[in-house]
Amino acid sequence: MNKEKSKKILIFIAIGYWLLVCLIYLVAGEQFHFSVVTSESLSAAASLELKEGITVSQKISLPAENITGIELLLQKSSEDAEGLLNIEVQTRSGEKLGKKSISFSMLESGQYNRILFDKALSAEKNDQWLLQFQIDSENSLFLYFGNTVSSGRFDIPQQLPEDSLLVINGQIGLGMLCLKVNGLKTLNFYRTYWFIVTAIFVISFCLCMIWWKQILSGQSNPLFVFCTMCTRYSFLIKQLVMRDFKAKYKRSVLGMAWSFLNPLMTMSVQYFIFSTVFKSDIPNYPVYLLTGIVFMSFFNEAVSLGMTSITGNASLIKKVYMPKYIYPVSRIISSMINFVLAILPLFLVMLITGSPFRPSILLLPFDFICLVGFVTGMVLLTTTGMTFFQDTQFLWSVASMMWMYVTPIFYPESIIPSRFLPIYRMNPMYQYVTFARTCIIDGISPEPISYLWCILSSLFVFLLGIFVFKKNQDKFVLYL
Repeated sequence: MNKEKSKKILIFIAIGYWLLVCLIYLVAGEQFHFSVVTSESLSAAASLELKEGITVSQKISLPAENITGIELLLQKSSEDAEGLLNIEVQTRSGEKLGKKSISFSMLESGQYNRILFDKALSAEKNDQWLLQFQIDSENSLFLYFGNTVSSGRFDIPQQLPEDSLLVINGQIGLGMLCLKVNGLKTLNFYRTYWFIVTAIFVISFCLCMIWWKQILSGQSNPLFVFCTMCTRYSFLIKQLVMRDFKAKYKRSVLGMAWSFLNPLMTMSVQYFIFSTVFKSDIPNYPVYLLTGIVFMSFFNEAVSLGMTSITGNASLIKKVYMPKYIYPVSRIISSMINFVLAILPLFLVMLITGSPFRPSILLLPFDFICLVGFVTGMVLLTTTGMTFFQDTQFLWSVASMMWMYVTPIFYPESIIPSRFLPIYRMNPMYQYVTFARTCIIDGISPEPISYLWCILSSLFVFLLGIFVFKKNQDKFVLYL
């Protein structure tokens, strides 16, 4: 690779970096200023009848500095019932903050109804407010309440303070209303965003200058060697990728069409089971399910294929010298192509279900790049283990199945007990799948912490995989 070509590549990378940085801020800038926070709700155990002349009061804890509304679980006495539900918000001292009236026709029975205030109400940290519910109607509403929290298969009883229990016309009830409080938590990330991305660029620029001086002085440089090898062996990588595709679809009538059909068929089976048999109530479940399937399938396929990239090419490695990382890289590229093809059915399902295509979808390449880095590290680790220890493939088959079940592919995150969520969210695949769902289904950018999790998990596993692979690659031929 000559110097002029190297300069052009570095300039192209720098321009691409700043374009990506600007795109992320353009799409995600609003989420860098604040994050949406929703409090947890108790499980419904019973209901109370709210009629005209009855006032139901409930104290709420505030999860953020600005409260935008609530979500209330209720049931109408009949689907054609008419009337108004009046909600009044007061401080602990009795000061009235606002009032909201909503027609019965806007309410849905048997589910949480999101009721937005006319404007966001400011609150103090750890403050409590009082909500009062009344109706203007001859009909009635049934408000659900409880005193347990759902924990997967079981409901865990909660010790509720007496002053937090619901009050019905001055009489203390037996639990708390099933309601969630929605708020906006102010973030300061937007102030440091440009500082962080500029610092990363400056550090990268300084490293490139150091490497460039090493190249000019004739010293060996890992980055330069890697780029040179990829250029020199690009034809071989292309042939290995084509061979993988030919071997995968050999004697197949539909061939590459299975890259489209496989995720669709998998989604259809799981959709039938979990939406019909187990009655999943996840909104837009087809898109939710297919997003998880596509990302998890890419991870499993890339690691499973890449694991045998060295042992599967033993005859070639013994006869001809080539950089050994070319073999796992070619398998990863093959899986990347399958992933891109599998994304197309996802967009098709979005069209069929009427899911809107929002600008946040433009953030998916960031998620995919981080996922590729994570997958590359996992492939380098597993292929090294497979070369020295053949039982790695059997251990991985069990580990991959466990990994799939601890990632919310076909079930909601809400079934995980809140006390286990911090550990549960340390799963890198959880971060990548949730990042994609936030962009596709919610139509917004994930919170800044999600970007950080994706970058750190990708870099850590990627660098660890390179270190382990490079340290052991010279010993591979002794075990083939």
